[in-house]
Amino acid sequence: MGDFVRASIGQLFFGLPMIFADLGPIMFGIFGVFALFFFAYGIHVLKQKWTTFEFDKNGVTRRGIMKKRLRWDRLTSIKLYYFTTSKDRPQTGTVLDKGSWMELTVEADSQKLKFDSALEGFTQIAFEIEAKANMLNLEIDPSTSANFKALRGDVASVHEEDPRSKTPYADKYRDLGL
Repeated sequence: MGDFVRASIGQLFFGLPMIFADLGPIMFGIFGVFALFFFAYGIHVLKQKWTTFEFDKNGVTRRGIMKKRLRWDRLTSIKLYYFTTSKDRPQTGTVLDKGSWMELTVEADSQKLKFDSALEGFTQIAFEIEAKANMLNLEIDPSTSANFKALRGDVASVHEEDPRSKTPYADKYRDLGL
């Protein structure tokens, strides 16, 4: 609901001056771009609100504006991506704290479904999909495997061979006192 409120406030802040004030062509264009941005963001939020996912023993179905069905037996790849706004990777606790998020992409029959960590129950969904991939002996790349491990709370030490620790960030040099 907060995202919808932010989209509405942005639309009012940039849309109302376009209607009621004489802005001139340059300011009208600038305000128009921002009003269009907040309008598109509001549509995105509504689309997310109307989308539901249904899991069963045969696959997963996304219901909403567009329906899509992926079958477990045709699963070809899963990827779990980690994004952060800070340089320091967490040493303990969950990786979804302090300005970070994850995105899970599931592919089957050349169709993809994406799950964002803002989705309620994301960790349960991710663990369910990881279990299905392991049951099917699907090859999981090292980065995705490390991200699943981090999502479970098994954050690797600095010296462990882990793709998440092979970055030029400060956490790699923590033991050197830099």
